This record gives sequence, C-alpha cells and structure tokens, in this order.
Amino acid sequence: MNYKKTITLLLSAMTLTVSTPHLAANAADGIIYDQHDAKWSEVKFDKYSTTASTMELSGCGIFSFCNAIYALNGTIADAYEVADWAVNIGGYRPGAGGTYRYPFYQQVEEAFGERYGFRVDGYYTGAVTDEVLIDHLKNGGVAVVNVPWHFMTITGYNEENETYHVLECAVDMPKRGLEADSWATAETMSTGRTEVGWYVLLSDTGTSDRTIPASLDLNCDGMVNSIDASLITARYSEILNDTPLSDYGMTDDIRNTIDTCADIDHNGAVTQRDADILLRWINEMNAAGDVNCDSIIDGRDATAILTYYAFSSADNSTAETTGLDSGINLLGDFNSDGIIDARDASDVLTHYAQSSV
Repeated sequence: MNYKKTITLLLSAMTLTVSTPHLAANAADGIIYDQHDAKWSEVKFDKYSTTASTMELSGCGIFSFCNAIYALNGTIADAYEVADWAVNIGGYRPGAGGTYRYPFYQQVEEAFGERYGFRVDGYYTGAVTDEVLIDHLKNGGVAVVNVPWHFMTITGYNEENETYHVLECAVDMPKRGLEADSWATAETMSTGRTEVGWYVLLSDTGTSDRTIPASLDLNCDGMVNSIDASLITARYSEILNDTPLSDYGMTDDIRNTIDTCADIDHNGAVTQRDADILLRWINEMNAAGDVNCDSIIDGRDATAILTYYAFSSADNSTAETTGLDSGINLLGDFNSDGIIDARDASDVLTHYAQSSV
C-alpha cells in the first residue's frame, strides 16, 4: 500500500464536512455504575427495611444520575452518598417507589452541583423528540429520562440518523431491549417500556475537582500515569483468572494498594472499568492531542495521528510504526469518541488554528 498517498488523501478529506454525532465529553466511555454490580445487592438504608430495599433492585434513578455526571464531565459521583442524601430529603425510597424525581432534582444541584460540576437546566414532561431536549444534547448536555417504572441516561444525539446515545444501568431488569451503551431510534424511545415521558437536563459548569488522587500512584514512582492504569488491568486479570502474574512489576504491596485504592467507580471491586477511567483522567490532565509530547498541539501531532490511522487501517499495525506508541494510545483520541482516526487529526488542526490566532 502507498502510505504517502493514503495520508495525502486523508488530509484532503479533512477539508470536507463530516457529520458526527453530538456526544457529551465522556459519553463514549459508557456506563460507570451498573445496577447489577454485586455490591448494590447488599446496600440498604435503615429508614427502609423491606426486602426490596437494596440499591440493586430500586437504584436506577441514582445510578442514571451518576452516569449522567460522568458522561458530562468525567467526575465520579459517589452513588451511595447521593442515595443516602436522597433518602434523608425524601427523594429516594428504596423498595417504596425508588427515586422521587421532583424532590431529588429540585435539591440535588444545591447539594452536589459545585462539587460535581453540573447544573440542572430544567425538567419537563415531554417526549424524546422535543426540540428542547435535542438542542440540549447537541450543545453537549445530558439528560436523565423517565420511562415506565425506570430511569435512563441520554448523552448524545446523531442528527444524520436521528438516534440517541442511551446509557442503561439495569440491562434486562426487566427486559427493555437496550444494551448498557447503545444508540436508539426515536421510535424505540417513544414506545413500550422505553417510552420517554419526562426528562431533566444537566449541563457542565466546570467546577468539579478533577485532580487525580495521589493514592492512584500504585507503584509509588511519584507519578500517576498509564503504568498505574496497566497495573489495575493486570490486577483485574489476576482476580478474573485466579492466577498471579509474574510480570508487570506486580508485588504483594502493589496488589494490596490496588485492592485498597483502585476501586475508582465505587462498585466494590477492582475491574477494567477502573483502569479505563484512570486512563481517561490521565488523558485529560496531559492535554489530549499532544501525541509527540513536546508541550505543543500543532500540525505535527495531526500528521502523527494520520500516519497512525493510515497504518492501522491498512494492516492492523500498531502505533509502534510511528514511533509514538504511548503518546498515540494515550492522547490521540482528541474528540474522545473511543476511536483514533482522521477526525481526531482534523480536530487537532482546528484547535491549532484557533489557538494560533
């Protein structure tokens, strides 16, 4: 394959208008809180002692809110803390109706807005096709929606095919036909168990504390970086396969530190999701797009991304071909859509042009 020609064609194609879905900043990461995680089957509240009082059985409103906050700005909202607060203000009654949307959303911004970096822009009785909802999604906002006996999160809108990016925290409980992370049509979100009848709009305010905890320096080398994320992945593999790994620099001390400190999403277990979240945070803290790590985001970074894309598209080669393996993997997904491609290079060039004015 003529890679030089391919890159030239890709650069030319970047001048064309590309129709891309509107997605909240971290929506491509999918759900953070899963109602089926084992931890939530044991979480109850003294105020409600019925057998159906666990967060696993009636926590969709809380989890959908927390998933919305992460999709919006990458902040991990503590689901148990939010639920405990909601119980005390009459906004959450496990086993007795679940989340009570009006007291919850009338007060949640005052309680957590500054800390988690969001505001409530309003709540409406309406349909998924309402212009106010679609415009909000197109502008980078998210929505928590109420369907029959359930809450979900909508974090994006694709104008080209009129579909919605939906996060479902309780797949198959009962069956609604959606995966945890999927694109759904307006028809799907307007009928049966997935018919939207109410929604609340949330926007990012930029006030959340995005500092990466020092406790996530798992190998104690003075830095929180991709090596620490790799250690979480390795530890998850050990737990999953019940087999210790001799490489990755894994020691008993590191294992203990990971088990104690690396449950980033507070679901009661260290999983790959924790590693993915940490990588996302590192990406954001290290200026996504600066793939050659020279502290400048410019045309050289765009060229490197295009080179990587050309090689990987042609023969599944890795970024080692470009000599920028770690930088590409960590910082190349400039638009945070989960894919490193020509759109990222285009966005890098746009950023460079705007910042150079």
